Amino acid sequence: MNYFDIFLQLSERIFWSMWVSIGFAMLFNTPRRAMWIVGLLGAIGWAIKAILLHTLMPAQVVLTTFVAACAVGFLGMYFAHRVHTPPVVFTIPAVINMVPGKYGYEFMMGLIKIVTLQNENDLTTELVFKTLRQGLQTGFITMSLAFGVIAPILLLNTYSVKGKDLNKFIAQRIKKRRKINNNSQNTSA
Repeated sequence: MNYFDIFLQLSERIFWSMWVSIGFAMLFNTPRRAMWIVGLLGAIGWAIKAILLHTLMPAQVVLTTFVAACAVGFLGMYFAHRVHTPPVVFTIPAVINMVPGKYGYEFMMGLIKIVTLQNENDLTTELVFKTLRQGLQTGFITMSLAFGVIAPILLLNTYSVKGKDLNKFIAQRIKKRRKINNNSQNTSA
């Protein structure tokens, strides 16, 4: 498979992930003025996850999901300031396309197999460990989505974007840190 085919497949999946995010945004009654942002964030988040997963961090689905969700969270904060809409309106529908449906399905099917076994001898450690691994992976991916979306709010220590300009807010934080660093250097000298 050449690079053009890979690029074509990635572009197609990014396109559809954008529409999945917009579809869920419609279910959540997201304002129309924000739909393009939800689509953009959904596409960016899924693209970051896919590119990291297939290049820099293969087999690290939890970590790549967290990084992608953080990117969606920070971009959601930025757009929330620009469109004057709460960031949750953008971020939650944008990360839904990264929910671990396949792992959750395989976990549930493994549990059903374990519960419905007729003969105790059919229960193998391989089946138990595979089911446990799928369940843990589902849980950790879901937690990484939640923590990634909430990380910007925790790091920027802001619970509302109302009446705030993110650029001014970041500039004030940098000034405050520089002042603290200068004071600590002056007292130690």
